[in-house]
Amino acid sequence: MDTLTPELKQAVEKAGNSPVRLMDPETHRAYVLVSAEVFERLLLDDEDRRKQASFLRASKKNAKARLMEDA
Repeated sequence: MDTLTPELKQAVEKAGNSPVRLMDPETHRAYVLVSAEVFERLLLDDEDRRKQASFLRASKKNAKARLMEDA
């Protein structure tokens, strides 16, 4: 596992609970540095949203099938 440079550690401390935005000067690609706890929470939130979307799709499909049966 890589470790924080002193500069990144200072940026993390200065940001507090906020993410640290970083830019690769060669590619101009942006990165966001967050704590592992925040990252894991984001993953769980995303998983919950996917489950909710899947449940909603299944509910709509079932409702549509019931309507077709009643017709």
